[in-house]
Amino acid sequence: MSLTVKALNGDTTFLLTFTPPIAPLSSPGLFPGSFTILIDPWLSGSAKILSPKFSISEQKASPCISSLKELEQEPDIILISQDKPDHCHEETLRQLPRDCQSTILATPAAARKIRGWQHFDPSHVLALTRYSDGDQNSICRIVLPPFSPTGSPGEVTIAHMPAKRDISGLHHAIGITYRPPCSVLSALPRSYLDLPPTPPASPGSPRTISSTPRTIVPSPYNDREKTLSIIYSPHGVSYDIIRPYASSHLVAEAALPLSLLIHSFDRVENPWYLGGNIAAGSPGGLQIVRNLLAKTWISAHDADKINGGLSVKQIRMRKYGVNEIRKMLGQGHRMPESGPRVSIQTDVISLGPGEEHRIGKT
Repeated sequence: MSLTVKALNGDTTFLLTFTPPIAPLSSPGLFPGSFTILIDPWLSGSAKILSPKFSISEQKASPCISSLKELEQEPDIILISQDKPDHCHEETLRQLPRDCQSTILATPAAARKIRGWQHFDPSHVLALTRYSDGDQNSICRIVLPPFSPTGSPGEVTIAHMPAKRDISGLHHAIGITYRPPCSVLSALPRSYLDLPPTPPASPGSPRTISSTPRTIVPSPYNDREKTLSIIYSPHGVSYDIIRPYASSHLVAEAALPLSLLIHSFDRVENPWYLGGNIAAGSPGGLQIVRNLLAKTWISAHDADKINGGLSVKQIRMRKYGVNEIRKMLGQGHRMPESGPRVSIQTDVISLGPGEEHRIGKT
């Protein structure tokens, strides 16, 4: 089982490809049980807030593709984390056809904005609800069918954790988990597993998406796979917002330590009347990494951009490099609320456009 993270631009556009253990080495994203999530696509044009006089941003480094039409397949999910144009970019999203089969999962403000374009089938644009501890209906669940009658289904879950009283609407976290379907075939040799037990699913095939909790019944062989877990928080959020989700949902899914944190390295500040903190940067990311013992931390929202407008005139930025963050992390992490130091190493990574990083093995 593996997760491949590919940066499509140098900012916050990532393509996540989850693959089950029995997926072939070639075209793993097309194999049954695989799942793809495209995050915050921005591939062309500028990002403007209100007008260029207030805020406009352009990317210095060109994305690795110029259009979503260049993707090998339509992603299963397009995840839009906020309504700001560098995350919810109309010009880029309109590159998708009107009959696109991908499901767009967006924060409420972003979902309203996308529906207002009248470009996509409204039934394909779904709004995420705020995660509430103990309320299983606040978690979006996608069931992945088993490979065989004796296997057990897999599941993808997505949860939205916005900060409280955040006037800017920037600070939140989105939790993602992936557990692949299982089959007795998972115990067979690799040479056999290169032959899929069933024909590959066609790209863009519809998935059942529900906020209603489903009971996952293990097969008689107890072949349930380990769960991969991701926290995506490009602008950062206090760990107190994530804690209920981690201590409840991630524990129940056996999804700790955290597989991946996608979070800014650089800290960005504006005066309070222009939004205050823009990106929590490494100080906020370190808190999440240490509490969830994250195995990998990938930079987000740290690309050099050409910024203009009144909103950026007084910005203050503290940049952090990969080596500096590694030194801050040290050789181990302290277990939350307990004290003893555990020796878990966190990979600290910055991806340029077109670069990718794989977590786990296929």
